[in-house]
Amino acid sequence: MTMRLKTGAALAALLFAATPALAASGADVIKSINKDGDDTLEIAEVIDAGTKTFIAINPDGDTTLESGETKGRLSEKDWAAVNTDGDQTLEMDEWLKILRARFKRADANKDGKLTAAELDSKAGQGVIVMIMK
Repeated sequence: MTMRLKTGAALAALLFAATPALAASGADVIKSINKDGDDTLEIAEVIDAGTKTFIAINPDGDTTLESGETKGRLSEKDWAAVNTDGDQTLEMDEWLKILRARFKRADANKDGKLTAAELDSKAGQGVIVMIMK
C-alpha cells in the first residue's frame, strides 16, 4: 500500500511538472505579458509571447520544434493541421498559425482581445500553454 501511494505521488508530481502553464490563471497571464495596461491581451501581445515561448522551449536552438519539445502544448491533431510539408517539425509560422486559431476560439465575444475570463476558459487554456513557459 505504501509503495502504491509513493508511486502515485511521484507520478502526479511528474505529470504536473511536464504540463506547461496549467497553474497560470488568466489574470496572472495578463499581468505578466500585457504591455498596454488595458487588462486584456491583443493578438500582437499573444504573438510576441508565443514567439518567446517557441524560442524558450527549443533547447537545441534550431529553427524548428520537434514533437517532444511541444509535449503538453500541442496535440497530434494540431501537428497534422499545420505541418503540411510533412517534415515532422514545426517552423515558427506553423506554431503561430496554431496560436492564432486558438486565440480566435478563445475570443468569445470576438472583440479582438482576451480577458482573464476568456483565458480561464478551456479555449483560453489552449492559448496559455502556448504563450507561457
